[in-house]
Amino acid sequence: MVIQRKMLINKTIAECWEVLGNQYTQIYKWASPVNHSEGDDALGINGASCNIRGCNVDGMGDISERLLEFDSDNYFLSYEIITGLPSIMKSGKNSWRLVSKYANQTEIIMKAHLEPKGFIGNLMKPMIKLQFNKMAKILVEDFKYYVENNQPHPRKVMAAKKYAA
Repeated sequence: MVIQRKMLINKTIAECWEVLGNQYTQIYKWASPVNHSEGDDALGINGASCNIRGCNVDGMGDISERLLEFDSDNYFLSYEIITGLPSIMKSGKNSWRLVSKYANQTEIIMKAHLEPKGFIGNLMKPMIKLQFNKMAKILVEDFKYYVENNQPHPRKVMAAKKYAA
């Protein structure tokens, strides 16, 4: 199952990559569903800030993601979830690509590859797709807002207050 989201961002590709790539471990600053994130202490592939990123995600709990690709020259990264997937999921991988469109505009493309597990997982495919589509939409919107406004989306601010309470 593949879920893809695209959005045009009114910032340069370098400004977008600063947040997406160079601040990879700090997704908690802008992504509403992510309550906390941190990287391992290892230097990641191709200069990434880590190899493994741990996140606490609403509706999923604690997950660990291993970087598969990190390409600063082509503004691309991908990772797979290695712990914390729901029991009905066999695997989950995600990639983010930035494409310069105009002088000060960048397209972000997020693509998730999800593989349900077993009879129940396959039975629940429509529900899984619906949930992950919703999360993908939120993530891309949150990223756009954060990069364009230098502050988190109001929904992230509310989520952070809820998590802190």
